[in-house]
Amino acid sequence: MEMKFSEVFKPGTYPLMTYVSRRSKGTRYTYEERLEQSLSVEGYLTYIIGPSKLGKTVLCESVIGQEHMVSMSGNDFSKEHDFWSGLGKKIGISMTAAVSEQNADFSEDQKRSTIITKNYFAAKDKVIEYFKKYEKVFVLDDFHYAPPEIQYDIACQLKETIRMGFKAVVISLPYRSDDAIRLNPDLTGRISVIEMEPWKKEELKRIAEMGFARLGIAVDDKIISRMAEESIHSPQLMQSICLNVGLLSEESAKVTDDMAEESCRFTCVNLPYGDVVRVLKEGPPTRGQQRLRYNLIDGSSRDIYSLILKVMADDPPIIELGMEELMERIKNNIGAQEIKTQKVRDSLKNWQKILETRGMLYQVLEWKDESIHILDNVFLFYLRWEME
Repeated sequence: MEMKFSEVFKPGTYPLMTYVSRRSKGTRYTYEERLEQSLSVEGYLTYIIGPSKLGKTVLCESVIGQEHMVSMSGNDFSKEHDFWSGLGKKIGISMTAAVSEQNADFSEDQKRSTIITKNYFAAKDKVIEYFKKYEKVFVLDDFHYAPPEIQYDIACQLKETIRMGFKAVVISLPYRSDDAIRLNPDLTGRISVIEMEPWKKEELKRIAEMGFARLGIAVDDKIISRMAEESIHSPQLMQSICLNVGLLSEESAKVTDDMAEESCRFTCVNLPYGDVVRVLKEGPPTRGQQRLRYNLIDGSSRDIYSLILKVMADDPPIIELGMEELMERIKNNIGAQEIKTQKVRDSLKNWQKILETRGMLYQVLEWKDESIHILDNVFLFYLRWEME
């Protein structure tokens, strides 16, 4: 039976045919083995951290199995502030506890307080019992999206219940949520931290090599290397680029450079970063004054915000740019013109203030410790292939 691209390359779900196991940095163990070991230790909370679109959730699916996972996002708790009620609703357990009305000594306030208290403990006990009975593992993805006060509450709740056999995995980005989990003194000695490294080019290449071999399609190693570099450490992007080659191949038995480039452009079609780029280009209000523009070597004219976006998208794609390297890229674009380092630094601070007032989609980068940290690799991919 002839296979289809969509059966082999799966950017949005578990990639059964193109799953690549990687070795954990500094150990002789794979990430799968480390997660298995962590989950086998009673009383420990598993904390997986790593850049966006790195395969952290897919790792959990591989080890735990989708049938044993109960997944929620940190964003789910931006509206549902009660941890156990939210988790109970997710698994379909009624959270309402009956309270006897025969005691006439209850005032309305006392009765309401009693109901809330009983509901809380009923929810907690029912959920823990359900998870243990059916061998479920709670996976809290995108923990950084939960409000800070909720993050701390969740950490406290998990601290108590992991001792009772409740298994939980928390997934987050680097530079986020450390105070609530990793730096929480109540969890000291009870956390198993799995820090996932960005994918290396050779690891990403294996996705294409395995997939195209299954499809019986010849692809030159240089083309696969280019696709891996453009994937910016992300297996999800590599899966997407390979999949979209299938939409452009016209049943060709060979993949060309042009097809690979067109696949990258096509991969951007449905990415939702157009308004994010607009907001970053606009920067803060100018109060009617025009910003100074710089004439770039490529013939374009840009203000400081458009210029920084341009140099972020330059070769090679890097998810963390220090100030020195950023200024070097700017110099390579503007030639003899001069831009003060402080002006660039102030512009990045303005971006940080703007993004902090926006929703989750806009949390694509962070200015911290004199470096730009790209929190969403797919956003950088969009800059490289879609931004003018």
